[in-house]
Amino acid sequence: AECVARQVILHDHYTGTVEMEALTLVDMISQNIIPACKTAGVGDVAGLESSVATLKSAVAEIHATEDSYEKAKLARVLRLETMIDIRAICDAAEEVVPADLWSLASYKELMFLDSHTEHPSDSFDYE
Repeated sequence: AECVARQVILHDHYTGTVEMEALTLVDMISQNIIPACKTAGVGDVAGLESSVATLKSAVAEIHATEDSYEKAKLARVLRLETMIDIRAICDAAEEVVPADLWSLASYKELMFLDSHTEHPSDSFDYE
């Protein structure tokens, strides 16, 4: 019984983590990527809007499922298949939206954060 309980906890934890990631992606697409594409007049806006619907539908399907293992299996597909495909659409949008209209951090900015931020020591006069 204890092993089964532990299994349910792990499945629920995984499912919850994937759900948070999916809903975060929904927010990023809806609040940042779609508006940037519309402002710039570029990108696959219809594909992005469809992606939001797909993500919401997948989360709803997880919620409608009773068994923790089945929920985890759906979450696995959502995270490792659906979200990967949707990320490709988002990446394609990032490539065509001008940098001044892209409100999210770029991969370069994330990877080399220290070269894009001002360090306190850079602005302090020691004299």
